[in-house]
Amino acid sequence: MRIQRLWITGVFILLITTLAQAKIVFISDRDGFHEIYVMNDDGSHIKRLTHNKLADKNPVWSPDGEMIAFTRNLSPVFQDPQFDIFIMDADGRNQRNLTKHPARDDDATWSPDGRHIAFTSSRSGRNEIHIADIFGGEVKQLTHRKVNNAFGFKGIIADGFPIDGFAYEPCWSPDGKYIVYNHYGIGQAGSINIIDVKTKQTKQLILANPHLSERHPRWSPNGKYILYHETNSEADANVNPNKPHNILDILRLATDRLVIVDVDGIEQPELPIPEKWAIESKTSWSPDSKEFVFSASSQRRGLWDIYRYNLITHEIINLTNNVDYNISPNWLNRTLSVTPAGKIATQWGQIKK
Repeated sequence: MRIQRLWITGVFILLITTLAQAKIVFISDRDGFHEIYVMNDDGSHIKRLTHNKLADKNPVWSPDGEMIAFTRNLSPVFQDPQFDIFIMDADGRNQRNLTKHPARDDDATWSPDGRHIAFTSSRSGRNEIHIADIFGGEVKQLTHRKVNNAFGFKGIIADGFPIDGFAYEPCWSPDGKYIVYNHYGIGQAGSINIIDVKTKQTKQLILANPHLSERHPRWSPNGKYILYHETNSEADANVNPNKPHNILDILRLATDRLVIVDVDGIEQPELPIPEKWAIESKTSWSPDSKEFVFSASSQRRGLWDIYRYNLITHEIINLTNNVDYNISPNWLNRTLSVTPAGKIATQWGQIKK
């Protein structure tokens, strides 16, 4: 009887340990095509989930970790892409097309209750944020050319102010009330906005700057902060006008950084990251909001790895550490998703040396 109890206890502990192992889903071309993979949050046990010759991108976990939403290019012809939002089980099975529309659908983000997905779509003629019902399939447009009054925050957009631009890269707030997204105005610099999902009242969180490009805002699980990627293109003014140059020359001069602001848009302490790193715009928070993962290339325009960043120690951990292309990590944010860090830990001071 005692042995049986010990066996049951051991199985229970093993089950809890397995459940507690946080998962990171990401994109890699290590097998020749852009496929979806999953790994533990210490970089171990990498497993391939999709097997096809079509390009998959931007995978995101459902809140309960049972499903993954992602974008698939249904056209094998690169010049004529057909992007749709797909959903599959956490093991890669039961893949189904959620959007089924000739427009470009991309950048999925789950509602906290797991019943809806917000995404970017060009079905209105330009990129706007739409919301799809997971079970019924109904799609409604959230952002429009004109928006309502701001809902009490600074950076007010006046009622009916025309926005001749695009809305894209949404991320749902943990309480489900708001969505933060990118806005790009025609002839204007881009900005980061927040919209009330119910009232559609909107505010600018990060004001437009002609030299800065802010991308992929991501709300922290504790609801206090927003993390985004920023590229400063002001350096392109230093390109010698008498010397021929192309877009790659300008990209090499541009500087990347990751920025955290609170919900009022006030910037938090700067995140030290090696200066010569090129950073992918897609990031993802840890369940406890104390870390995040991102993809970067230490050689600028070179190979890409996925890194784990500790906000307390500023430790940077390489999770993939191989010669392939590894991007777009998304960290499962279930309550039990907590594990110790591992693998190739590197302090910022050591990198700088």
